[in-house]
Amino acid sequence: MGHRHPSQLKNPDIAHARARWLLRAELAGCEECRSEGDRDALADLAEDGVFDSLLTGFILARVPQWFTPGHPQTYPATAHGLAPVDERDFWHSPTQDCLRVCTVDKRGKDVDTRPALRALRLMPSVHRTLVLDDVIDGLSESEV
Repeated sequence: MGHRHPSQLKNPDIAHARARWLLRAELAGCEECRSEGDRDALADLAEDGVFDSLLTGFILARVPQWFTPGHPQTYPATAHGLAPVDERDFWHSPTQDCLRVCTVDKRGKDVDTRPALRALRLMPSVHRTLVLDDVIDGLSESEV
């Protein structure tokens, strides 16, 4: 790429540089970079890879928002179980399946995405794309 998308991302849990680059491209509305970044994320389903970093960042950004006073959360818990029903209803079915197997632990400060990455590897590419779209949309909402 011959250009950059400057931005100060709020989410420190997106550790992978390429994942951060993709999110900045999304926030800048650069379709060319977003398309390239999507391909990178969909091809990198390794632990600590691009998709893993995005998924981890999404879940850890949302956990504090999912806290309901009067309903203390017990950990470990699945990301799907922590999320309010009205938010889960907006996710595509493959995203819900992935978040059912992501375990949030350490009082919402750590997440195990390995089972979701295994599930993503077994999904057809169209389903992986739906999950990525939901994750990027959620991350974008958290950044504005």
